[in-house]
Amino acid sequence: MLQLAVFLFLCVVWGTTWVGIKMTLEGFPPFLGAAARFAVAILALFAYTRWTGVSLRVKRRDFLAISVSAFLMYTLDYGLVYWGEQHLSAGVTSIFFATFPLFTGVWSNFLFRQEPFRWHKFSGLVLGFVGVVVVFYDQLLATQFSHLVVLATLAIISGAAGGAMAVIIVKKYLAHLHPISLSFHQMLQGIFFLGMFGILLEHSAAIHFNARVGLALLYLGLIGSALAFTLYYWLLQHMSPITLSLIIYITPLVALLVDYLVYREVVALRTVLGMLIIFAGITLTEAERYRHR
Repeated sequence: MLQLAVFLFLCVVWGTTWVGIKMTLEGFPPFLGAAARFAVAILALFAYTRWTGVSLRVKRRDFLAISVSAFLMYTLDYGLVYWGEQHLSAGVTSIFFATFPLFTGVWSNFLFRQEPFRWHKFSGLVLGFVGVVVVFYDQLLATQFSHLVVLATLAIISGAAGGAMAVIIVKKYLAHLHPISLSFHQMLQGIFFLGMFGILLEHSAAIHFNARVGLALLYLGLIGSALAFTLYYWLLQHMSPITLSLIIYITPLVALLVDYLVYREVVALRTVLGMLIIFAGITLTEAERYRHR
């Protein structure tokens, strides 16, 4: 029950972070904006460890896996997502990032051999992605796939592939670490990588800081990163990476629900159909688990 509650909490939090990223980009260039987000997060994690006494020590043998996963998760994943979302809406960005569970399934089944291949799981992942595309079909068409849109799309899909591989590496090699310690060390190295790319590529970009940008940065850093990643890695110790990656299919639906509750946006019939397809995909992916209960 606790695992389900945490899973749903992450769906809600990460369902709102797409808009938070868009707000942050109003004041920061992408790589420096992502670095600032995780700088806020790491300060919060450090303060928490000082208060609770959680050790941040990691063994030397874990350093390489932490470094590789940090580069894949923060530089490749978040760096490219931030860059791509400059040229796409938050909703369209979430469509292309919804390839994350597909990559998780491919890496887990074929590259790292962590889970035996199951056709029903892979079919469920594909079905869920189709559902996300159906929900955001109109927004997808609105991009008209210009030159920058194509580059942004490739960037986000590459980021999703990198982030998925990072999760598999964590599950295989780093699951024994305390979630807070793991998050801290990954973010510390992620800040270094993102900051380095920001200085090299964005040194002439202006930063426009205001209350809106500041609040978005605090929310992304404290709730969307420090708290969310700690809970995510805790869940990863108890759940399959493929199952956990299904969060990515649910977060766009959370964004739609918030739009309806706050702005009274009408939910179209196609949106309802897309939601049903997504949940059908999730059910198909998890069918074996419930069959054996």
